[in-house]
Amino acid sequence: MKINWCGETCFEISCSSSNKEAILITIDEIKEKSKADIVLKTHDFSSINSKKEDQFIVSSFGEYESKEVFIQAVPSLNLEKKKNIIFLIEAEGIRICHLGLFGEGDLNEEQLEAIGRVDILLVPIDGDKTINSKEAEKIIVKVEPKMVIPMAYKKKEALDAFLKIMGEKEVVAQEKLSISKKNISSENEKVEIIILESK
Repeated sequence: MKINWCGETCFEISCSSSNKEAILITIDEIKEKSKADIVLKTHDFSSINSKKEDQFIVSSFGEYESKEVFIQAVPSLNLEKKKNIIFLIEAEGIRICHLGLFGEGDLNEEQLEAIGRVDILLVPIDGDKTINSKEAEKIIVKVEPKMVIPMAYKKKEALDAFLKIMGEKEVVAQEKLSISKKNISSENEKVEIIILESK
């Protein structure tokens, strides 16, 4: 599996099915039309444009499956109290949680129960349009992911504040994250912070 950050809350996830079929998932695609097999929208639902006839698009709450990718869309709100979707994506045995433009300050019990086990947490840290670094850290403690990728920030100060709260002095940014289930350790008690460069 490969994970690329395209800026804000937009990610591209490349994975494969059991028959080695290549699958491209986009979350909050910035481009006008996506070439992805699966398109997930956490917010801004009016901007969905389907290009491929067999494209699988999710912009509402519920549970879904497409091409051996399991998707759960959990209700939440942004800072303006408008609809935001928390996505749980499971592929290649890896469980990813994307919080979208989450703005509730903390997860409630129903959301936590729905989220369950998480390998990789994609968490906003902006503090302007979304939760801030302190609120993000509180959520990380509750969710207990193996890895965390901060998103939805533009200023380096926001990232520096997040790293400080997480007890990290310096993390070298990567162009993309290449990961497999066997690379995710269940023994490491400390969460691993991954910084991705925006494409």
